[in-house]
Amino acid sequence: MPHFFSVSTGVINTIPVDLDHNVSLIKKCIAEAAQQNADLLLLPELCISGYGCEDLFYVQSFLESIPSCLPQIMKVIPEGMLVAAGLPIWYEGQIYNACALLSRDRILGLTCKQYLARTGIHYEHRWFAPWPRGKARILENWIEGYDRPIPLGDVFYQVDGVRIGFEICEDSWVAHRPGNELYTRNVDIILNPSASHFSIGKQESRRNFVKDGSRAYCCVYAYTNLLGNEAGRAIYDGDSMIASNGRIVMHSDRLSFKECATYNAVVDLDENRNNRIISSETILTEDLNRIVDNEFSFRPVEDPAVAACETDTEIEEYVICRAVALGLWDFMRKTRTGGFALSLSGGADSALCACMIYYAQVQAIYSLGHQNYLKVLSASRLNPAPYDEEKYKNYQEYIRREVMPLVLITLYQGSKHSGPVTFNAAQKLAECIGAKHYSWSISELVAGYEKLVNDILPEDQKLCWERDDLTLQNIQARVRSPGIWMLANKFNKLLVATSNLSEASVGYCTMDGDTSGVISPIGGISKSKILKINRFIMNEGLKLQDSADRCTIADISYVVNQQPTAELRPVEQTDENDLMPYPLLDEIRRLSQTLNLMPKDVLIHLTRGQFARTFSFEQLKAFVIKYYRLYCRNQWKRERLAVGFHIEQDSADPKTFRRFPVLSNQFEKQLEEIRNMENIKY
Repeated sequence: MPHFFSVSTGVINTIPVDLDHNVSLIKKCIAEAAQQNADLLLLPELCISGYGCEDLFYVQSFLESIPSCLPQIMKVIPEGMLVAAGLPIWYEGQIYNACALLSRDRILGLTCKQYLARTGIHYEHRWFAPWPRGKARILENWIEGYDRPIPLGDVFYQVDGVRIGFEICEDSWVAHRPGNELYTRNVDIILNPSASHFSIGKQESRRNFVKDGSRAYCCVYAYTNLLGNEAGRAIYDGDSMIASNGRIVMHSDRLSFKECATYNAVVDLDENRNNRIISSETILTEDLNRIVDNEFSFRPVEDPAVAACETDTEIEEYVICRAVALGLWDFMRKTRTGGFALSLSGGADSALCACMIYYAQVQAIYSLGHQNYLKVLSASRLNPAPYDEEKYKNYQEYIRREVMPLVLITLYQGSKHSGPVTFNAAQKLAECIGAKHYSWSISELVAGYEKLVNDILPEDQKLCWERDDLTLQNIQARVRSPGIWMLANKFNKLLVATSNLSEASVGYCTMDGDTSGVISPIGGISKSKILKINRFIMNEGLKLQDSADRCTIADISYVVNQQPTAELRPVEQTDENDLMPYPLLDEIRRLSQTLNLMPKDVLIHLTRGQFARTFSFEQLKAFVIKYYRLYCRNQWKRERLAVGFHIEQDSADPKTFRRFPVLSNQFEKQLEEIRNMENIKY
């Protein structure tokens, strides 16, 4: 029975349905784990099939092709190593989310997920059935040429004296988690393969259940997550941790631009076994669901120096930028499209989009090295001059001068209401990051549409600002769309939409205007955070993994030092005057969407918080009413939003987060109740 044990965790940037790609990355992780002398390698949830296969999980021929991947993986597993890899299992008319425990010559078993995620962006009940606790079955003749029976279900393992169990992602987020029973079964190691999407603040929750699980269950707890922008909307951070005896002993880099990576820790099994001896919890002595393998032996591991591994607190602005940049990088390389096109207005939203495209290229070359980086660009039909150490002082200068003119086209489209401040801000930022920048005026196009409409209207209905404010604003935003689309099509670019989470939630966006595009990288970021991030980039720059350098974008200062404005009216216009202060809007949105509160309860919360010191009760009432009136009547806009990344805890995406009826009574009764409320005193 081993005393010390070597555990490796692998993170993988999977592609849904692409079994060959996913298996090739799994093999790379196995090779790396072998170099780390690992006894056991844990890989993420559904890493063989990909997590985001959506309704392709219903395709019978696809499901039938997956088991044949296991022998391919087993061939490269060294003697004395086990590998845990996630895959879907089709069994007796149901699909289960499972994890296989593999050796070089055996499938020891398939443990199935018991609790399925159904909140936020997750919808696992659509495809999978939860496996009933305490039940196990035997698969026979499941894989052609493999004649051993395979245990399936709620099973755990005893291999060479080491007991191994599973909690699969959501299993560990529930109150009555499987770890409770695994503890009573004397399990030494709990493995948690996950596909947990990135959102702000989630990492701390993960750290807590990994660390607390190892302490409460007196075991080694290993956790690993998918990596990258797998299927378009969700970004996985590749978070990977190992804890023992209540302390984190290994923590991976997060949001890596590498396709796969493997991390390792050597742990002391006896330290946890001794803690179980003094525990007051009852330990079961018999269990029919224990799979015993007496043929396998782990390799001996030398006595390590096991120490706690505490990580620095992450800066929110930086980690948001890193997630968005990784999402953009994966979107470009997986679609094999030659970069991006962006209508650069000189405002905060489009500026952050441009900065993230630049940051993605800089981080990619630092992480991959210039040779591998150029291979990725070549697949997208981008072929910049090779990096020359004598010509460029660093990678950032090379990216600005040689790569960004190929990767990003920006276009400033001024109207007669545009001013020199936004024109200069757009031009300076584009020059700073090296984008191929153009500028033209839309005034004649707008005037042409106004003339076409006026020509068919009677004299008393001619367009004017006093009567047709919204109509005259929207035509300017929409006229900007065809030109940037033409450039995107001409040069094989992905058109970037620039709407943000705050404005999309209330419909303060123009259909076929700022929402026009393939991808909305800031669609999951609130406006109040966008303003903070831009200032952070200006003051601090952005850290780079695999380098001591920072990514600097100094000329974003031209954007930061101005008020957010749409520049669509002949009079001075600011976004907050049109709506409400962004921090207040974002708090109403948070209370409504993450706490699922009705309008009256949102108002009551606001009267107890910081905003009650700034605004009167009547003002707060008016803001809440305005928010809900805009939210309810603009669901049709949210139904048409471009693909966006989930960054904050909530999202405006009706397809994968908050489902709301397009037609409703728009909370008429609830809002009338608010109008009649008197001031609340606390």
